[in-house]
Amino acid sequence: MASPQIDVDEIIETLAQIRQRGHSAHTVFRDWVNLMLYALQRRDDPYLEIVDDYRERGDMDHPDGQRSVDLFSKAFGQLQERMAATDADVLGAVYEEYRMSSDAFGQHFTPHSVCETMVEIAGVVDENDTEDRQTVLDPACGSGRMLLTAGRKQPDALFVGQDKDPLCARMTALNCCFLNLDAYVVQGNSLTVEFQRAWETSYSPMGGSVRELDDEEVENLHGWMTDAFENTAEEENRSSPAQETETESGDRTPPVATSVPTEQASLGAFESSD
Repeated sequence: MASPQIDVDEIIETLAQIRQRGHSAHTVFRDWVNLMLYALQRRDDPYLEIVDDYRERGDMDHPDGQRSVDLFSKAFGQLQERMAATDADVLGAVYEEYRMSSDAFGQHFTPHSVCETMVEIAGVVDENDTEDRQTVLDPACGSGRMLLTAGRKQPDALFVGQDKDPLCARMTALNCCFLNLDAYVVQGNSLTVEFQRAWETSYSPMGGSVRELDDEEVENLHGWMTDAFENTAEEENRSSPAQETETESGDRTPPVATSVPTEQASLGAFESSD
């Protein structure tokens, strides 16, 4: 169930109107997440493919403002309003309340209160308490809830999330974009160090941006993360400070340094849907 402090009833009600037109709960939620992600990246072709699928089912017979694409946009606005009011994982709360989580799928997100404790245990410090840039990693990030919790405490950190579930990876990318964090989000299995896709979100004073990395960038990110883990393990396994030597771990600059045109995460992302 959703956390009690996060009221998502309005969003659930809006998505339910689309579901009542003959779509499964999973399809509606998945398409909503994909539409938001494609719109924020200005990726018109995959965006319109989803919209066209709803149009083919007689969706254009509904009055303006009640078409499925309008309702998806309305739910996006409601999501942003709730996130602005709570700074919490509202998207994950919708996922849970919408009955998307289950034992069959193995998706049960960590409660917000537990995320707070995990961030404390991980040693994420307040942004005013350190001059060094921290890196916060969650190898099974779900909807990105722990990263968001850490982001409220240390917004200047670099956040890295990974999840093998494609929908969860997309949710985390959206959440990091909404909270205006610098982050890499990987779709892939952490246990097998397998990457399928990845997204980069970037901070700007005007609001976060998100883009999907190309194959070469994904490979570079994979190498950077693998090297970082190996160097960290080597440092932790040293038996005494006297054995410390200079390693490559000092060079942990993220591998992707492309300048991303900033597009504020807003309802304007849906303007090209008509």
